[in-house]
Amino acid sequence: MRGAMERGVRVNAESETEDAAGGIGLPSAGRPGRTDLGPCLYLGPAGQRCTRPAQEGGFCAVHQPEGPAGGKPGATPRRVGVIMAILALLWPILADIVREIIRLLR
Repeated sequence: MRGAMERGVRVNAESETEDAAGGIGLPSAGRPGRTDLGPCLYLGPAGQRCTRPAQEGGFCAVHQPEGPAGGKPGATPRRVGVIMAILALLWPILADIVREIIRLLR
């Protein structure tokens, strides 16, 4: 009656290997040293997913937190516009400071 009470259900049996002690080992990979981490975890502005394969950390090479540019995005039009707006708002104060520095150097 042993067979009636026990079930031999194995989930993902083709990707796991059993070691000599009977325990379950690490999943076997197609290429040595590379495991499939699924798709990149990056979500775009509209919620769309990146389709590139993930690397260590869950993101693809393009969307790594450090990224190809070292985590420092370039000067985008929006960023340039914000900097120009800040300079325009602070211009009277900056002009007074520059005028005082020139007056002190004379």
